Amino acid sequence: MNSVYLALVLLLSISHVCSVERYSLSYSYFDEMAQTYCASKSPGWVFAIRRNCHHAPTCEAMCAAAKSSILGTIAHQRKNVSCYDAFHIPKNHALLKANPGSDQPDSGKVNIGTYGYGKGGCTWRANHCGPNYCCCKAF
Repeated sequence: MNSVYLALVLLLSISHVCSVERYSLSYSYFDEMAQTYCASKSPGWVFAIRRNCHHAPTCEAMCAAAKSSILGTIAHQRKNVSCYDAFHIPKNHALLKANPGSDQPDSGKVNIGTYGYGKGGCTWRANHCGPNYCCCKAF
């Protein structure tokens, strides 16, 4: 093989590793879980917004602050935005074995528990741990 080909293969491999590291499965895994939770709780346009444990406003305030972005995302098909639920996904949990085949390794073992706050999570105290995702709805 010539050196240009090897350099190209090495460059592509490094690029792939860097992109996987930067956007690993855990990057969006929790976001996707939260979006699925929020979507299961309300019909229509819904958005899961990340919330920090400390130094974060209420979910109600976070949804209001994201109004312009939310409405822009849906090409202003709606006019208003509000919080309707909040959700906590613990990020430090047991890991189960991968299950790419038809078998279910670690079947019956507990992996992760989540907590839905309902409407009360929207007004959870600012700067206080609780929900780490806010469910916002455009209506």
